[in-house]
Amino acid sequence: MKFIILILLFFTYSLNAHQLMENYLKVDFDDDSKILSMSLKIETRLLENNSFIDDNKNEIISFKELKAHQDFLVAYTQKHFNLFLVDKKLSILDSKVSFDRYQDQTYMTLTKTFQNINLDLLRLKYDMFFDIEDTHKLLIHLSDKRGEHTLDISNTKYSFSSLRLSEFQRLYIFIKDGISHILDGLDHLLFVLMLLIPTVITLHQKSNRNNIKSISISLLKIITIFSLAHSLTLFISAMGFIKPNIMFIESAIAFSIFVVALMNFLGKYNHVNYKIVFLFGLFHGFGFANVLEIVQMDDIISFLVALFGFNLGVELGQIFVIALLLPFLYLIAKTKWCISIIKLISFVSMLLSIYWLLQRTSLL
Repeated sequence: MKFIILILLFFTYSLNAHQLMENYLKVDFDDDSKILSMSLKIETRLLENNSFIDDNKNEIISFKELKAHQDFLVAYTQKHFNLFLVDKKLSILDSKVSFDRYQDQTYMTLTKTFQNINLDLLRLKYDMFFDIEDTHKLLIHLSDKRGEHTLDISNTKYSFSSLRLSEFQRLYIFIKDGISHILDGLDHLLFVLMLLIPTVITLHQKSNRNNIKSISISLLKIITIFSLAHSLTLFISAMGFIKPNIMFIESAIAFSIFVVALMNFLGKYNHVNYKIVFLFGLFHGFGFANVLEIVQMDDIISFLVALFGFNLGVELGQIFVIALLLPFLYLIAKTKWCISIIKLISFVSMLLSIYWLLQRTSLL
């Protein structure tokens, strides 16, 4: 019973998986003129939860309503986005403001130019939205190979530097970002868990308990094909060759979880074939690409290094999770309640995927 409660608690925690929760800061700096140009892109979904903005109380925030309360939104940003030059706070209240749609999300973009900036004395304190969503992040991109950084609830301060970033440093940064992104993508991890379940059933069958080597090889093939598929679409989307609608992709990811969970619940464990895994892997790769798409690095080498590092980080995070899950699943396989536990996990996964599907298609 304790085991079942733990599973349910895990899935309850997973309800808000893999939503877009990032803001983006792009900074350009001219060493000769000491002019800094800033572009801060803020996803307005959380701002829209403020009833003060919803003038007609229809629970839908229009561009007209956002623009009508532009001063309020900029003031809110100024309160939580604090740029300091030594001890002097730099104001962003007079920034140029625009609203636009990107991948089915609404963004408010603040752009401003600052004069006479010493980049080594510039620092940022950021705490926007952390009281609403503790998984929110600010992704920082500094042009001219100066670096990338991510701020989150555990790391809210950043000190700028005029030093150039080596490509090895950039690779390390994006490997960390990839690992973090996959660990935050609970829907992706849930799909991986659903792929592992047929292995549990195979181990549970007495005739296969001594055939662990062949089972492991089969599992390795499945995970490799899945990784190749989402690596392919991550590259295609990040390079800008294809830009699918993010609502469609996120809905397809939720649907992929529902399909494999349903098959597991019904006992159709042979559904995990290479074609299905490759197809669903393509959708998951598009889901990962948002971070790299919106950063928009100008230098192609830096972008390719970031792309490779991010993808490597995703794979390392996925391997880490699989390594944690397999011993846990092996213990389940050895119990007489194996089938019942698998059905329970699959059923809860189906419910979650339906919830995500309704949420992502705006039906909930």
